[in-house]
Amino acid sequence: MTPPTGLDQASAEAAIAAVAVDCSGHLGLAARHLQSGQELYWKPDVAVGTASAVKVGILCAVMLASRRGELDLSRGVQLAAGDRTGGSGVLALLTPGLTATVADLVTLMITLSDNTATNMLIGLCGGAEAVTAALAELGFGGIRLNRPILMTPQRLDPPLLPETTTKVRMPAASGPLATASPAELCRLMAALEAGSVVDAQASAQIIGVLRHQQSHPLFPRAFTSVAEPNDPPGPDGPAIASKAGWTSGRRVETGLLYLPGDGGTIAYAAAAENLADQSMTALAEGDELLGRLGAVVLARWWPGPRPVPIRPGWLPGAAAR
Repeated sequence: MTPPTGLDQASAEAAIAAVAVDCSGHLGLAARHLQSGQELYWKPDVAVGTASAVKVGILCAVMLASRRGELDLSRGVQLAAGDRTGGSGVLALLTPGLTATVADLVTLMITLSDNTATNMLIGLCGGAEAVTAALAELGFGGIRLNRPILMTPQRLDPPLLPETTTKVRMPAASGPLATASPAELCRLMAALEAGSVVDAQASAQIIGVLRHQQSHPLFPRAFTSVAEPNDPPGPDGPAIASKAGWTSGRRVETGLLYLPGDGGTIAYAAAAENLADQSMTALAEGDELLGRLGAVVLARWWPGPRPVPIRPGWLPGAAAR
């Protein structure tokens, strides 16, 4: 395997410690280069609120139910007015009565982090407790889904249509949507790459959906290039299969980084929570923190021979060679 041209282990560990010093809350990281077994950790076993990163686990539960014949991915599911919830996604803005397949709901849940699609899938799996039980059966009992997403939509009518529906308010959320440690999320991603989640085909299908996440605002935010979903990694950037999550004062992402050539694959999970900055903009503290972690992880195992494809200023100077 080609030796890395970025950060050595000691420099990478020092860089992560520097990121932690700048964090106003809690920082966690688990990253493992799957071919070499080398690891980078920072408080990996501390459970955090996952935000939407738990949607990877929900997808695993869906695939387990599909393999058992309990859920047909091609089944049509009709969107009801009461299904719609606020936050990310598009289904809450569409007209009730729309029919989507279970597979469509999965695509929306992962690629657009659609909260309405997520709640519909949780219901199809039998509820939050059933999803948690499915993950435990798959060997990931450290990932716990506590409830559906509870966010009141800003409006219940499609934007181009007149208001006709009665406004409703969702129950108040109690505690985090889900909890998991970075180590457990990283282990799940490594198992997906190994083909051991549900079965090899299901694992590959899950990764295929994760390749199509349409936004990369967190862990890869400092990368100068990311391969398109159907393209292999290239010399200017890795390929990524991932799921990010964000709420006020919290940012979480878990995924796989595919390096070019014989560089191998990195499974990772990064989290920052209890942050002083509660904003939800792209300049928020949590976005930058995870971006700095992503830069360090990529630099640690970048195979070269080209320089690490990271924007200037995101790594210690010695790593930019």
